[in-house]
Amino acid sequence: MMVIGLPEEHPSSPHAPVMLERFGSLPRRTSIVESIVQQLLNLVQQGVLRPGDRLPTEHELAEVWGVGRSSVREALRVFQLLGAIESRPGKGAVLANLAPLFLITDWSQFTGVASVSDILEARAVLEPAIVRLAAVRADEEDIARLRETIERGWAARDDAEAGLQARLDFHIVLMEVADNATLLLISRLLRALYYESTRLTERDPDTAPLLLRDHEEILEAIKAHDPDRAAEAMARHLRHGTRLVLGLREWAEPPLAEDEEAAARRPGEQPR
Repeated sequence: MMVIGLPEEHPSSPHAPVMLERFGSLPRRTSIVESIVQQLLNLVQQGVLRPGDRLPTEHELAEVWGVGRSSVREALRVFQLLGAIESRPGKGAVLANLAPLFLITDWSQFTGVASVSDILEARAVLEPAIVRLAAVRADEEDIARLRETIERGWAARDDAEAGLQARLDFHIVLMEVADNATLLLISRLLRALYYESTRLTERDPDTAPLLLRDHEEILEAIKAHDPDRAAEAMARHLRHGTRLVLGLREWAEPPLAEDEEAAARRPGEQPR
């Protein structure tokens, strides 16, 4: 595995690390985060960054580009949502599947193609279908992974960044549990677009408990292997997200009248 930005014993080797100087200066974009995303895309498409490479730390990248760590963190989160970065214990951020990145040449043009309402509408179509598949295909390990993201979210209620990451991870795991490569690619692109458009509103601490309760409802439906109930819970969750993005303060819907009955039903049993 190539390590970027760290010394090697044999720098003349064909697998010598890509030093921090190779990260270059940032291209001009409308925001610092957009500039960082674009530069990382450029480095991937130029072959400077390859699968298996370990990225420098947020601090190192912030230093070389002369930007704040929070901007670097935001940009790396976009790449995580695209499936291009994995966090591995003891190894930090490692580049993984870079294929989606070759579909994007200019990040600002890519994000400018769709309005927020377009993205929300697309999520409303796609994500209930994804959660239906997850409800059918989830095994005990998948359910445990989803549960871990929710527990991490509750534990991070006083940490906006960690809480946001936990909620994003819930949706990433859902995409993986659905186990459909085409849907995974499309939904990763969509989630990255959504995050880029809403990354500020997603940090409102008042919304975290309600969003986590939505995740709990979705997980309970998946545990029951009830696709209809799972899709209904996801649709409700997305409506909450839409109200949040639109800035409505009283955005939480009242509990569904049949929630308790639905929770008590056996998988496949129809409402009375």
